[in-house]
Amino acid sequence: MIKYLFLSLTFVLFISGCAPQYAVKNIYIPPVGQKAKQCINECTNARNECQSRCDFQYNQCLNDAYERAKDIKAIMDKRYKRRYNKYLKRLSDYNLKIFDWQNEYSQNYQDWSYFRNKCKTSHDTYACNREDDLRYIIKRMLRNKPREPKPPKQKNFNEIVSQEQTLCKRECRCQKDFDICFLNCGGEIQIQKICVKNCDK
Repeated sequence: MIKYLFLSLTFVLFISGCAPQYAVKNIYIPPVGQKAKQCINECTNARNECQSRCDFQYNQCLNDAYERAKDIKAIMDKRYKRRYNKYLKRLSDYNLKIFDWQNEYSQNYQDWSYFRNKCKTSHDTYACNREDDLRYIIKRMLRNKPREPKPPKQKNFNEIVSQEQTLCKRECRCQKDFDICFLNCGGEIQIQKICVKNCDK
């Protein structure tokens, strides 16, 4: 059953992959007459001016974002330096603690191995009790093992720039305004669905 289901799904995907793909495209039919042509030219000029103004504002926004990112980076670098100095202090404390911990753990482990072997071979009561005590001490030490501090993360400048530039939008409405102007001039816009892939020959 699963085999047939898989084959059916594969066949559907194959068919859909080979199916024609369409795109919607506007077909602009200009009005007739010199006055109408002049009107369309005014619409075109307005669209070009709109697009130029929009591009300028967008690029200006990108530049402003870049400058903001430099200021943000400078502030973040100061914070990072403070956090890094604190990290170095914690790391120094950790190195001292882990050195003492490793020495103590190594000694307890050696003692535990010694008393474990002695308990197994001679069944000495003191040795067996001491083995249990040392096992408990070792487990407790492992639970309380000093943890190495993690270094602070420093944000990359390019990441800050990208984050700030996401605030810049390029929603101009120039083409929509042109379409309205084109229709007001007496033009006609036809929406057609055009095959762009896997078209029938």
